[in-house]
Amino acid sequence: LTLLDWLLRSDSFPARHVRFEGPFRHVAQRELELVVRDAVRGNFLMLNLDAVREQVETIPWVYQAAVRRAWPRDIVVQFVEQRLVARWGANAWVNHVGEVVKVEDPEQGETLVRLDGPDGTSGQALERYRRLVQILEPTGLEIRRLVLSPRRTWRIELDNGLTLVLDRSEPEQKLQRFARVYAQTLAPVAASVRQVDLRYANGFAVTWL
Repeated sequence: LTLLDWLLRSDSFPARHVRFEGPFRHVAQRELELVVRDAVRGNFLMLNLDAVREQVETIPWVYQAAVRRAWPRDIVVQFVEQRLVARWGANAWVNHVGEVVKVEDPEQGETLVRLDGPDGTSGQALERYRRLVQILEPTGLEIRRLVLSPRRTWRIELDNGLTLVLDRSEPEQKLQRFARVYAQTLAPVAASVRQVDLRYANGFAVTWL
């Protein structure tokens, strides 16, 4: 056999080590070893690195992975863990790009805003939440929960117990109008208000306790 033939034989020149590089806050070394075990068998030069990466990314806490060869016979797996920014419904989470993630209850879970909505709307809900937070920042009000109904109505539950209702028509502009007048009109009596309906073109309706 020529040297090249020998190098490319499946039983020759196997990978020697697999090295994992990452934060290891929620992902364990043993978990990584188990998912790549079959994918890294065989000839070092012929290994399918995309297949190794895909296996690593099946771990729920892994957001993204990259795999490369390192001479003489090492495989290096670099991974980034999920960055959770919100809760999704009762038992899931949303990462920083709006994807739904199913992981065990993280330590910071109770401090994250809760988003709810129909399947496939987590990215839309996260984007809307970020915009609404900016609008409400001058008021000192914080969003505890944001719900998108099947009819595309938004319900905002605030930290002071107040609920705001918006529709799909210019929701940011309507919330800005509320934010401008909140301190003078509703803040002094907020404890007596149950809901503010902002779906009107030129004002809003208040429901009292």
